[in-house]
Amino acid sequence: MTSSDVLLVEHLKVTFPRSGETPFHAVNDVSLTLKTGEALGIVGESGSGKTMTALSMLGLVPQPGEITGGAITLQGEPLAGLSEKALQRRRGRDIGMIFQDPMTSLNPVRRVGSILVESVRRHNTTSKSDARKTALQALKDVGVPSPEQRLDAYPHELSGGLRQRVMIALAIINHPSVIVADEPTTALDATIQAQILDLLRERLSDAALVLITHDLGVAAEICDRVAVMYHGRIVEMGPTADILHNPAHPYTVGLLAAVPHFDFSRQRLASIPGAPPAPGDTVIGCSFAARCDQASSICRQNPVPVLRGHRMVACWSPLTGEVVHEQ
Repeated sequence: MTSSDVLLVEHLKVTFPRSGETPFHAVNDVSLTLKTGEALGIVGESGSGKTMTALSMLGLVPQPGEITGGAITLQGEPLAGLSEKALQRRRGRDIGMIFQDPMTSLNPVRRVGSILVESVRRHNTTSKSDARKTALQALKDVGVPSPEQRLDAYPHELSGGLRQRVMIALAIINHPSVIVADEPTTALDATIQAQILDLLRERLSDAALVLITHDLGVAAEICDRVAVMYHGRIVEMGPTADILHNPAHPYTVGLLAAVPHFDFSRQRLASIPGAPPAPGDTVIGCSFAARCDQASSICRQNPVPVLRGHRMVACWSPLTGEVVHEQ
């Protein structure tokens, strides 16, 4: 970890036990770093381990899952071994989370102002009236119209776009150094989606962003780097432009081919054939080999090498010459 790294994840492994069966590694040997002012996108199909990686950063892995390997360091302090009380102090203050569905993440029986004020007072020594002023300013900062009225509203009384803005206000209200956003634009129309991305971009002046998304277009809009996950592992990571315009891993190529285009000459959307290995399946070689038209016997029978250079790729035969065997 360098002095400029605000978040360091090293060889992270998250495991879920299964009665009478092989444990399932939802996240397997994931490593990444993040600096202030930087946005990292984590992309991949559903079930690839994106959200579980994000939850691990906040110590929120759902039971019976647990972190069984690796380390997470936030602002130079390892999170391993911290008590739940210590983790709660860090959540919201040092690292904020924007959950995928505000309707299920915001307490439905509490007013918006009460939710925001509680977060402020949990992490700061301040009066209730001053905390309410901070909450009001947070709503203004994220562009909520008539913010005074919205403080007294319940989550269900707001539109989807407004609820997402409230979630962002809650995530940033204590000025955390890292913001984790899990599919923050899902189910929003294109106009609101663009506004939400603009809000997140504005926070990069004094924070780092981890953006979890299945939408490569969203990653292209805001992210400096992209990590592509498959079956619990990062299979490719590098600068966004390089990943999108010159992908090295066949899985990344497949994801990009499946992105809809306004090209009416195409009869149907491309898809990646097959399915990822089932939870608990033991894979000796590359877990994508069964779906890859580039795969050979070496891919199926041998552990995948991690190749580095201008970027990282886990593949026996990367599709670009910009990576070299790791020393």
